Amino acid sequence: MSAVEEAPRHIDVAPLVIETASNVRDVLHRSPLWERITDGSMPFAGRASYLEQHWEGLRVLLGAVEQLEARTNGVAEMRDTLRETTDKMGGALDRSHATARWREHHVTMPSMLQFRRRVTEITEADDLVSLFAHCVVRLAAVGACPVPSTTGASIPRITAVCTEEQEELFAEELSAALIGLLAHGSDVCRAYQGQERARTCATTAAMIRNALRG
Repeated sequence: MSAVEEAPRHIDVAPLVIETASNVRDVLHRSPLWERITDGSMPFAGRASYLEQHWEGLRVLLGAVEQLEARTNGVAEMRDTLRETTDKMGGALDRSHATARWREHHVTMPSMLQFRRRVTEITEADDLVSLFAHCVVRLAAVGACPVPSTTGASIPRITAVCTEEQEELFAEELSAALIGLLAHGSDVCRAYQGQERARTCATTAAMIRNALRG
C-alpha cells in the first residue's frame, strides 16, 4: 500500500467554514456592543478593550497550535496565519493607543478566562479538530471587526477532519466558540455601562480596521 493510500482522507468542511464566517459577521453586527460602536456611545477605551480581547484570544490559540505542532502534523498554515494576524492586530492597537504600553495594563475579562480554560482542555487532549474550530471563529471575528467588511484574515483550509464523528465535533465546537466570542462583547458592555463617548479621541474603529488590512 502506498503512502498516499495510507493517508487518511479528510472531509471537506469548507462549506461549514464559509457558513460560520458569515454567521460570525452577522451575529456580531447585530450585537448590542456593535450598536454602541456604531452609534458612538461606546468610548474609545471600550472599543480598544474589545479589540484587545480578540488579540488575546488569537495569542492563546497561537500558543496552543505551537504546542500541538510538536506532536501533530498539518498545523503549519494555521500557525502562520494566527501569528501574522496576531502581529497585525497588536500593531494596530499599538498605533491606536499611540504606544505599546497598553499591553502592561491589558485586562483579561471573565469570558477570556473561560476561553483560556477551554483551550487548555483542548490542547491537553490533543484535540486538533476542536482547536481549529476555535481558530476559524476567531479569525472570522477579526475579519468582521471593527467595521462591516467582506475582507479580513484568511482562514486556512481545514484538513484535520477525517471522520463523521470529527465532523460533528467540529460543528459543535464552532457553535460553542461563537457563544464564547459573543461573551466578550457582553463583558465590555457591562464594564463600560453608561460611560459617555470620549469626544477628544481621534482614533476611530475604521482606523484600526485599516491598520489591520495593511
